[in-house]
Amino acid sequence: MTTIIGRNGGAMDVRSDGAATTHQVEEDEVFSWTSVTANIDANDTVILVTNDSTTKHLHITSMYVYSDVPSAIDFFTPAFAAFTGTAITGIALNRTDVNIAPATALGDSSGDTLANIFAKLFTNETATDQFAVQLDLDGLLILGYHDSAAIAIVEASAVANSVIMGYYHDNHARS
Repeated sequence: MTTIIGRNGGAMDVRSDGAATTHQVEEDEVFSWTSVTANIDANDTVILVTNDSTTKHLHITSMYVYSDVPSAIDFFTPAFAAFTGTAITGIALNRTDVNIAPATALGDSSGDTLANIFAKLFTNETATDQFAVQLDLDGLLILGYHDSAAIAIVEASAVANSVIMGYYHDNHARS
Protein backbone atom coordinates (compact mmCIF):
# COMPACT_ATOMS: atom_id res chain seq x y z
CA MET A 1 0.00 0.00 0.00
CA THR A 2 1.20 3.51 -0.81
CA THR A 3 0.10 6.49 1.29
CA ILE A 4 -0.16 9.97 -0.15
CA ILE A 5 -0.20 12.73 2.48
CA GLY A 6 -1.96 15.96 1.49
CA ARG A 7 -1.16 19.53 2.53
CA ASN A 8 -4.07 19.63 4.98
CA GLY A 9 -2.93 16.49 6.78
CA GLY A 10 -5.43 14.24 5.04
CA ALA A 11 -4.15 11.08 3.43
CA MET A 12 -5.10 8.66 0.70
CA ASP A 13 -4.02 5.03 0.74
CA VAL A 14 -3.65 3.42 -2.68
CA ARG A 15 -3.66 -0.37 -2.60
CA SER A 16 -1.80 -2.55 -5.12
CA ASP A 17 -5.09 -3.18 -6.95
CA GLY A 18 -5.49 0.59 -7.50
CA ALA A 19 -8.32 1.09 -5.00
CA ALA A 20 -7.99 4.20 -2.82
CA THR A 21 -9.26 5.12 0.64
CA THR A 22 -8.93 8.41 2.48
CA HIS A 23 -8.63 9.47 6.11
CA GLN A 24 -8.18 12.74 7.99
CA VAL A 25 -6.02 13.87 10.90
CA GLU A 26 -7.74 13.44 14.24
CA GLU A 27 -8.33 16.92 15.65
CA ASP A 28 -7.30 15.82 19.16
CA GLU A 29 -3.83 14.81 17.96
CA VAL A 30 -2.50 18.34 17.19
CA PHE A 31 0.11 19.87 19.51
CA SER A 32 2.37 22.86 20.02
CA TRP A 33 5.65 22.94 21.97
CA THR A 34 6.98 26.37 23.02
CA SER A 35 10.35 26.96 24.64
CA VAL A 36 10.75 29.47 27.42
CA THR A 37 12.80 32.53 26.58
CA ALA A 38 16.43 31.60 27.17
CA ASN A 39 20.00 32.80 26.88
CA ILE A 40 21.46 30.49 24.22
CA ASP A 41 25.18 29.83 23.65
CA ALA A 42 26.54 29.70 20.10
CA ASN A 43 25.41 26.57 18.21
CA ASP A 44 23.04 25.57 21.04
CA THR A 45 19.72 23.87 20.48
CA VAL A 46 16.84 26.18 21.32
CA ILE A 47 14.17 23.48 21.15
CA LEU A 48 14.07 19.74 20.48
CA VAL A 49 10.99 17.50 20.14
CA THR A 50 11.28 13.70 20.09
CA ASN A 51 8.41 11.41 19.09
CA ASP A 52 7.90 8.83 21.86
CA SER A 53 4.94 7.08 20.21
CA THR A 54 5.52 3.55 18.94
CA THR A 55 2.22 3.56 17.02
CA LYS A 56 1.98 7.05 15.51
CA HIS A 57 4.17 9.26 13.37
CA LEU A 58 4.61 12.89 14.37
CA HIS A 59 4.19 15.20 11.36
CA ILE A 60 5.87 18.57 11.94
CA THR A 61 3.86 21.39 10.37
CA SER A 62 5.93 24.43 11.36
CA MET A 63 9.02 25.51 13.26
CA TYR A 64 9.51 29.08 14.53
CA VAL A 65 12.47 30.75 16.19
CA TYR A 66 13.34 34.22 17.43
CA SER A 67 16.83 35.44 18.28
CA ASP A 68 17.89 38.90 19.40
CA VAL A 69 21.04 38.77 17.23
CA PRO A 70 21.69 38.30 13.51
CA SER A 71 22.35 34.61 13.01
CA ALA A 72 22.03 31.54 10.86
CA ILE A 73 19.32 29.20 12.11
CA ASP A 74 19.79 25.44 11.65
CA PHE A 75 16.75 23.16 11.43
CA PHE A 76 17.92 19.58 11.96
CA THR A 77 17.06 16.02 12.95
CA PRO A 78 19.62 14.75 15.50
CA ALA A 79 20.15 11.06 16.17
CA PHE A 80 18.37 9.80 19.28
CA ALA A 81 20.43 10.21 22.47
CA ALA A 82 20.01 10.94 26.18
CA PHE A 83 19.06 14.59 25.68
CA THR A 84 18.95 17.02 28.60
CA GLY A 85 17.43 20.47 28.96
CA THR A 86 14.40 22.34 30.25
CA ALA A 87 11.27 20.19 29.94
CA ILE A 88 8.51 21.54 27.68
CA THR A 89 4.91 20.31 27.88
CA GLY A 90 3.10 19.86 24.59
CA ILE A 91 -0.15 21.82 24.46
CA ALA A 92 -3.13 20.17 22.75
CA LEU A 93 -4.53 22.62 20.20
CA ASN A 94 -7.94 20.95 20.39
CA ARG A 95 -9.02 22.57 23.67
CA THR A 96 -12.16 20.37 23.93
CA ASP A 97 -10.10 17.24 24.53
CA VAL A 98 -7.46 16.58 27.16
CA ASN A 99 -4.65 14.70 25.48
CA ILE A 100 -1.01 14.46 26.41
CA ALA A 101 1.50 14.46 23.56
CA PRO A 102 3.54 11.25 23.43
CA ALA A 103 6.75 13.27 23.06
CA THR A 104 9.79 14.47 24.93
CA ALA A 105 10.40 18.17 24.34
CA LEU A 106 13.29 20.20 25.71
CA GLY A 107 14.39 23.81 25.59
CA ASP A 108 18.05 24.88 25.65
CA SER A 109 18.89 21.21 25.22
CA SER A 110 22.23 19.46 25.16
CA GLY A 111 23.36 15.96 24.36
CA ASP A 112 22.35 16.32 20.72
CA THR A 113 24.73 16.59 17.79
CA LEU A 114 24.13 19.22 15.13
CA ALA A 115 23.62 16.78 12.26
CA ASN A 116 21.16 16.10 9.46
CA ILE A 117 20.57 19.81 8.84
CA PHE A 118 17.65 19.97 6.42
CA ALA A 119 17.29 23.77 6.31
CA LYS A 120 19.53 26.72 7.14
CA LEU A 121 17.81 30.09 7.23
CA PHE A 122 19.09 33.50 8.26
CA THR A 123 17.53 36.18 10.40
CA ASN A 124 17.23 39.48 8.56
CA GLU A 125 18.34 41.68 11.41
CA THR A 126 20.14 44.82 12.27
CA ALA A 127 20.91 45.95 15.80
CA THR A 128 17.49 47.58 16.15
CA ASP A 129 15.29 45.52 13.82
CA GLN A 130 14.92 41.87 14.84
CA PHE A 131 12.85 39.43 12.80
CA ALA A 132 11.79 35.91 13.66
CA VAL A 133 12.17 32.97 11.27
CA GLN A 134 9.40 30.49 10.53
CA LEU A 135 9.74 27.33 8.47
CA ASP A 136 6.42 25.98 7.17
CA LEU A 137 6.62 22.24 6.55
CA ASP A 138 2.94 21.30 6.08
CA GLY A 139 3.52 18.00 7.88
CA LEU A 140 6.21 16.87 5.43
CA LEU A 141 8.81 16.32 8.17
CA ILE A 142 7.70 12.96 9.57
CA LEU A 143 9.17 11.63 12.81
CA GLY A 144 8.94 7.95 13.69
CA TYR A 145 9.58 6.47 17.12
CA HIS A 146 12.54 8.27 18.81
CA ASP A 147 13.09 10.57 15.82
CA SER A 148 13.65 14.22 16.73
CA ALA A 149 13.30 17.66 15.19
CA ALA A 150 15.33 20.57 16.54
CA ILE A 151 16.33 24.19 16.00
CA ALA A 152 19.80 25.63 16.74
CA ILE A 153 21.00 29.23 16.68
CA VAL A 154 24.54 29.62 15.33
CA GLU A 155 25.39 32.89 17.13
CA ALA A 156 25.08 33.33 20.90
CA SER A 157 21.72 34.89 21.73
CA ALA A 158 20.74 36.59 24.99
CA VAL A 159 17.04 36.24 24.14
CA ALA A 160 15.78 33.28 22.12
CA ASN A 161 12.36 31.67 21.81
CA SER A 162 10.96 28.90 19.61
CA VAL A 163 7.87 26.88 18.75
CA ILE A 164 7.39 23.52 17.02
CA MET A 165 3.90 22.49 15.89
CA GLY A 166 2.72 19.14 14.60
CA TYR A 167 0.15 16.37 14.58
CA TYR A 168 0.15 12.64 15.19
CA HIS A 169 -1.09 10.15 12.63
CA ASP A 170 -1.22 6.35 12.67
CA ASN A 171 1.81 4.62 11.14
CA HIS A 172 1.10 3.25 7.69
CA ALA A 173 2.84 0.39 5.99
CA ARG A 174 4.32 1.55 2.69
CA SER A 175 4.98 -0.63 -0.30
